[in-house]
Amino acid sequence: MTCLPRSAPPSRTAGDPVRRAIHLELPPRTDYLALVRRVVATCAALQGGLSERRTDELSLAISEACANAMDGQRATGSTDPVHVDIELGPDALVVTITDHAGGFSPDEIASPLVVEGPDRLGRERGLGLPLMRDIADDLRFTRTDGGTAVRIEVRSPR
Repeated sequence: MTCLPRSAPPSRTAGDPVRRAIHLELPPRTDYLALVRRVVATCAALQGGLSERRTDELSLAISEACANAMDGQRATGSTDPVHVDIELGPDALVVTITDHAGGFSPDEIASPLVVEGPDRLGRERGLGLPLMRDIADDLRFTRTDGGTAVRIEVRSPR
């Protein structure tokens, strides 16, 4: 695993907000999911403005996105790292998970479960996309050269 703190570019001018970012490169193994949840929760606390419940939901949504990326990579045989970029802006926390699993479209997923629905009881998986849609203020799926980037933005209510 690699953890690289990123700072604001040197071309930043006076008055521009300082941008803080963390980049994780994780092996496609689910034993790293607890670490991802902890880092996201810590970043949300640094960001401020998110309730404890919203922070927990965000951490779970990011964990689900990472699990999906890791599962996809294992299915294709890819051992490339899953990239997790966390940006702490002045008004939002943005997390982007990028995999090398060949890419997918969320529209290809058949009838996702409703997070609050009774059909979800007894299911361990299958809540990732609905949870991401519920928690994110902005959610984007972008095909990359070798996979998919999932961008989850949560704005601070100030």
